[in-house]
Amino acid sequence: MTDIFDLEQLDDVPSEIQGTLQVTKRDEFETNLIELFSIANRPLNLDEVIVGYYRKFAVAKERTKINTKLNNMARGTIPAVVSVPGKKGVYELAETFRKKNVDENKNL
Repeated sequence: MTDIFDLEQLDDVPSEIQGTLQVTKRDEFETNLIELFSIANRPLNLDEVIVGYYRKFAVAKERTKINTKLNNMARGTIPAVVSVPGKKGVYELAETFRKKNVDENKNL
């Protein structure tokens, strides 16, 4: 295991500890959205997510469902995506966003 803080793979953690965690598993929809952002490797606006989701997974998702899911993903305890500041309806993987901010702060 490379990430000792990984909450996705808990097979090595005793059941008594697992029972105390407040971890919610990602559903397929969320996992698919994360995959889209990983493929893009850049911020995506809502229209790009809708088209990309259809092209990648051959599933037509309603705009409101995608928007609601992205908002929920951005508000989670450990957000998977972030809303890009100053850009309405534009999201980015939280991990990518954090790395960019760390790199920018190093240059100050």
